[in-house]
Amino acid sequence: MASETGSVSSLRASRRLPSRLLAPGAFPGLVIATFVAIYVNVVSGALVRVTNSGLGCPDWPGCTAGRPVPASAGHQLIEFSNRVLALGVVVICVLCAIAGRRAAASRFHTRLALWIGGLTLAQIPLGGITVLFDLNPLLVMSHFLLAMVDIGLATVLLVDVIGARPGTVSRPSWLPALTGAFVAWTFGLVVSGAVVTMSGTHPGADNVRRLWNLLDAAYWHVRIGVSFVVVLAVFLFAVSRLPATAARVPRLGWLVVGFTGLQILVGEWQWRSALPWWLTLAHVTCATALWTSAVALGRSVVPRAAR
Repeated sequence: MASETGSVSSLRASRRLPSRLLAPGAFPGLVIATFVAIYVNVVSGALVRVTNSGLGCPDWPGCTAGRPVPASAGHQLIEFSNRVLALGVVVICVLCAIAGRRAAASRFHTRLALWIGGLTLAQIPLGGITVLFDLNPLLVMSHFLLAMVDIGLATVLLVDVIGARPGTVSRPSWLPALTGAFVAWTFGLVVSGAVVTMSGTHPGADNVRRLWNLLDAAYWHVRIGVSFVVVLAVFLFAVSRLPATAARVPRLGWLVVGFTGLQILVGEWQWRSALPWWLTLAHVTCATALWTSAVALGRSVVPRAAR
């Protein structure tokens, strides 16, 4: 009798779980979960690339001909695990969008959650096309950059939903343009880093075409990085002259500075160490953190009133 009672209770709890996940109060938690899930998915995708596991499963959506799952560990397991994780991310994003509608979130935030879910879903067929075209470097890079756009939107949603609402402090007319230039320059730095990776020793698989000459790609990446430091300094100086900002702005500013310094150290270390895969993974992981921190900083400096 006790076991039957326990089974009934477990069944009722499992039925209540979807309603709890989609309850209006669950929206902030799902926004956080969406951001974390996308970030982890980006890192897992980078792991596939730097370990040259991109063709571990040469077929799609299955792993190999006649096998929907990998037959062995190593490259196959790394590649297939990334695909499974992507499906989980899509589910979380869809739950977040539904919870946003039930929570009567602003129309902007609801649409933003839907866009995040849509871009995450678009990553799945794009990944399949990338595999079927034997990791064409332009497709591999577009796969990564689409993930950067996706997590950038997730960062905006996170700042808007979790952060304190903006006050009514007036802002100078030049601030949105300067903030947009700063965020765009950060994205340009990420793009140049992706070009270096696709031109180097970790293009996603062994014996696939590189995008460019590694030395030339690194040459321009370093110079874009130096220009980014200048743009960051100008932007932070301008922000420091504002009469008032959200309390999180100074912390985010220091976070961007910290990740920038860490990127410089890791980048120099990996170049002098002949680009080991684990340092390249650390560089990509830190670049993602730098990108999201910059987006969060820009969103906090120039917030958008919810409607």
